[in-house]
Amino acid sequence: MRLSRILTGAALLLVPAVAAASPAREIKPSGSAQMFDFVATPTDVNDLAFARQVLPASTPAPTVGTSAALAQSRTIYLNYTGVTLQPGNNDSRTNRSTIANGQVAIPAWNASAAVKTATTACIRELFAAFDVNVVDTDPGNVPHIEAVFGGSPGQLGLPNNVAGVSPFTTDCSIIENSIVFTFSAILPADPRLNCEIQAQEIAHSFGLDHELLASDPMTYLNYNGNRSFKNQTAQCGEDVARNCGINGSVCRPNQNSVALLTERLGTKGQPGDTVAPEVSFLSPSNNQTVPPGFKVRVDATDNVSVIRASLSVDGQLVDTVTAAPFEFTTSATLSEGAHKLTVEVSDGTNTKSSEINVLVKKGAPLPGGGGDDDSTSGDLTGGCSTGAGGGGLLGLALLGLALSLRRRR
Repeated sequence: MRLSRILTGAALLLVPAVAAASPAREIKPSGSAQMFDFVATPTDVNDLAFARQVLPASTPAPTVGTSAALAQSRTIYLNYTGVTLQPGNNDSRTNRSTIANGQVAIPAWNASAAVKTATTACIRELFAAFDVNVVDTDPGNVPHIEAVFGGSPGQLGLPNNVAGVSPFTTDCSIIENSIVFTFSAILPADPRLNCEIQAQEIAHSFGLDHELLASDPMTYLNYNGNRSFKNQTAQCGEDVARNCGINGSVCRPNQNSVALLTERLGTKGQPGDTVAPEVSFLSPSNNQTVPPGFKVRVDATDNVSVIRASLSVDGQLVDTVTAAPFEFTTSATLSEGAHKLTVEVSDGTNTKSSEINVLVKKGAPLPGGGGDDDSTSGDLTGGCSTGAGGGGLLGLALLGLALSLRRRR
């Protein structure tokens, strides 16, 4: 989103003193945080940061593609009116949050009705493809994600330059009834800016990580346009590629925002899809002898669409791809001997898997007679692509300078 305006220092720095600040909490470097600590990326030139709180993995993790993997919290409540929080397990229905370390009142967002209306329209636009209901009145006891606009980070004990925060589990799972925050008191009252920040915080609680795709809301990269969730595989990370996860944990090698949100929210217009996709191995064949580093090719079809295919070897995930052709490359260091290959495909609601056995032996002919380029692959390739380069957060003018930025976390 584009911003072009003059902001005075007073407009940004005078945060309403509506609630007392909570005791200060330290932001830890990634990899050094303990459970319930906060991690954040490096700040931009204007010292703005965005944080996530490290939460334990879900137990047990639901099976991907089953109804159990769909979020129960498919109402998104945009809270512009303020909230009084109590510490405890995340539960938007009772205003309890792991991020709160004491009772704290987050004040209402001091923006015009027009700005709030435009922000609501923007959030609805970004989540329009998914089976969610975006509301700006409290849904009460209905399971929901609560997206709070307003207040300042100090009211939750966070450093004054943190503009947004969400909890995030070490297995990138759904946090039901989560409460997430965009600290609008330290931001311009710009609908698209606040919307894109909050869209990322909401998606964090559905298990989406940061990614290196500048046109997607999950990015930290510069982008001169309106972002939207992209049906494109991207590497996770803020300014350099890494595996998806938090604080050094790994939950997947890469990410497709649309595929993950479809998997966890479902899609509008397909509520009755009960037809599972079909999948079969094209290569290798069952019980075939193959060399290390061989490729796996599968055929997958569905009455709607196949949004994801994953390969596991002996129960360990190798790679995930989100578009045909569904091809995988095994590790060139795969040990000799018998191995079980499992491929699982999903249409976002239903899954189907298929298994074969292979015998790995150095020097064996390649599947298909060796007439392709399978021979020398090392570790995974799969369907991974990065977004545009360039980096970091876009600045906010804090001391009365002319501001012309494209905001991202």
